[in-house]
Amino acid sequence: MVRRNLLSLLACVAAVSAQPRPSSHALPRLRLQSVSQHSAQLIFFDGPGATQTYPTSINNSGTIAGFYADANGGHGFLRDLSGSFVTFDAPASQNIYPSSINSAGAVAGNYTAATQHGFLRTPDGTFITFDVPGTFPSSSGNPIGLNDSGTIAGPYFDGSTMHGFLWTVDGSLTTIDAPESTYTYATGINAGGMVTGIYADASYNTHGFVRGNEGEWSSFDVPDNNFGFFPPTLSINDSRVVVGSYFQGDTQGFLWHLGASLIAFDVAGAAGTQPSGINSNGTVVGSYQDSSYTYHGFLRTSSGVVYTFSIPGAIGTFGVGINDSGVVAGSYQDATYASHGFLLIP
Repeated sequence: MVRRNLLSLLACVAAVSAQPRPSSHALPRLRLQSVSQHSAQLIFFDGPGATQTYPTSINNSGTIAGFYADANGGHGFLRDLSGSFVTFDAPASQNIYPSSINSAGAVAGNYTAATQHGFLRTPDGTFITFDVPGTFPSSSGNPIGLNDSGTIAGPYFDGSTMHGFLWTVDGSLTTIDAPESTYTYATGINAGGMVTGIYADASYNTHGFVRGNEGEWSSFDVPDNNFGFFPPTLSINDSRVVVGSYFQGDTQGFLWHLGASLIAFDVAGAAGTQPSGINSNGTVVGSYQDSSYTYHGFLRTSSGVVYTFSIPGAIGTFGVGINDSGVVAGSYQDATYASHGFLLIP
C-alpha cells in the first residue's frame, strides 16, 4: 500500500534516538533532522489490560487489526486513527489470531475452539466461521490474507502435506496446488485475487509462485532455492510485485515482478533483513537485525532508498505493515520483553 508525504515520514523515523518510552497514549512529535522541517506522530497503544499486544495488519483508513493477551487469554482488536479500540472474541474460544484487514474493515484469521477454524469478521461485527480440510499450520503466525472482495487465501495441512486455499464470501472453498508440487504454501493475496507463496517440487527444491485469478501459475526462484525462515512471509501488492526473503549466508529481502529479474536487497550492515509487507507504490516495510542481533524497523522506497527506525527505549522494533498513505504499524518489545503496538503517522 502506498503513502502520501512519505519522504517526511522516512526522514523523521530515521532520526529517532533512544529515550524513555512515553505513556501509552502520548503523541510525541519527532522532529526531522534533514530534508524539510516537518514532523510525524509516534503513537503507542496496548489492548485493555494486555500483557502482550501484536498488530498484524493495517488498512488504507489507518485501522489496525491484531491480537493481544490478558489474564483471560487472547483477543482480537481493531484500532482506528482516532484511537477508538474495539475488542472481539471468537465463539467459545479464548484464542483468536486476526491476520488481515481489508479496506472496508473486514478481518480474517483463525481461532481455536476444540479444533481450529478460519473466520471472517465483517465490518458490522458479524462473525463467519469456515473450515479447511485439515488444520492451519500455526496459530499466531498463520499467514491468512484477505482482499477487498472478501476472498481469503492461506495454507493448510492435510496430515501429510501443505496446500493453499481460497475461500470466498459465498462460502466456497478451493484447494490450490502448484503444478507438479509436493506441497504448496500460500501466504498472500492482492486486490485482483492474485495469490503468492512457495511450493516444493519432486526434488524438494522450493520455488516462489504467483497464481492469477483465472488459475494461471507463474514461478520464480531465489538463490539456492532457500526461502529462509518458515513460515515464509511473501506478500503481493496491487501492482503485482512480490516481496519476501531468502537465506544465503544471512537473510535478505527480495522483490519480484512477473517477467522481471529478482531484485535482492538488504539493510546496510544488517545480520538479517526480513520484509513483512509492501504497499501499492512499492514501499516495503519490515525488520532487520544489527550486528548485535537486535531488531529494528526499516522502510525501502520503490526507488531503492532504505531508511531505518527504532522505537525509543525498545529492545526490539518490528515493522509490520504500511498503508497507501504511508502510515506504518508495528510492534516493539520493552525491557521486560512485553510487546506493544505502535503507529508512525506522516
